[in-house]
Amino acid sequence: MFIELASFIKKNFQRPNNGVIQLILINLLVFAALIMTKAVCVLLGYTNYYQALYQALILPARWQSFLQQPWSLLTYFWVHDQFWNLLWDMAFLYAFGQLLISIWHSRVLKMIYLVGGIASGVFFLLLCYVAPGLHGYMGKLVGPAGSLYAVMVATVVATPHFYLRLLVLGSIKLKHIASVLLLLSCFEIANYQAVGIAHLSGALIGYLCVKYMRGFLSVQSIFSYLSQIIRRKNKFKITYGKSSKSDRISTPMRAWQPDVPSQEIVDAILEKIAISGYDSLTQQEKQQLFQVRKK
Repeated sequence: MFIELASFIKKNFQRPNNGVIQLILINLLVFAALIMTKAVCVLLGYTNYYQALYQALILPARWQSFLQQPWSLLTYFWVHDQFWNLLWDMAFLYAFGQLLISIWHSRVLKMIYLVGGIASGVFFLLLCYVAPGLHGYMGKLVGPAGSLYAVMVATVVATPHFYLRLLVLGSIKLKHIASVLLLLSCFEIANYQAVGIAHLSGALIGYLCVKYMRGFLSVQSIFSYLSQIIRRKNKFKITYGKSSKSDRISTPMRAWQPDVPSQEIVDAILEKIAISGYDSLTQQEKQQLFQVRKK
């Protein structure tokens, strides 16, 4: 059983563009490890050790406590309190994550998930320190709330007109669902719930990530297009020497010769070279290009 489980996990981590399942598996493995550790501690009477481990993994609100466990900024969003919270979070991640990787690669999904979790933790610490109304009310931050909302908002910004079909309500746009959830996050902050801060900060990070990705891809495509033009000009120049008087007289007749390819054919050959290289040309295309160079 354990061998089959290990093989299943290894196969999913080796499969390309499988970021959603990989993130879900990591969350499940962390939850299972914590549950087994807690069970062993309860049987041996070492419950205090498990509580110390749990407190070391979650993100505290006080900066003094955080400085004693700075690694918690990287671990808190992998920890779940209850199984039902885990089940809901993973369904949420699967629904929005699958749509996001259908647009971009799963590396983008994992990047947004990690950056959303880390940034949400930073915002949580800053607000608990700066906002006077939160002093003494926010005790901890645990769970991937910021990461999930970063993925959700990134998906909504990337596909603003996509519909999600619900059983009772029918088809609803993703941006309307996101708007309702973000409004509920404001109610959570009003009730002094730390998860509301994570939701809103994660949503901001998801929005900024998509804006950055679009700008990066547009700049990258521009540079790629320019580099292709430069390579084509430098690599495939066709030089024309000065023709003699007899050549100039016979030039109009060359347009009627079947051996000389037309300009459309030449353009198609040069386009093929720019995409696949000179070796991809057929023998006939190489001869046609040679005729143009001789002309």
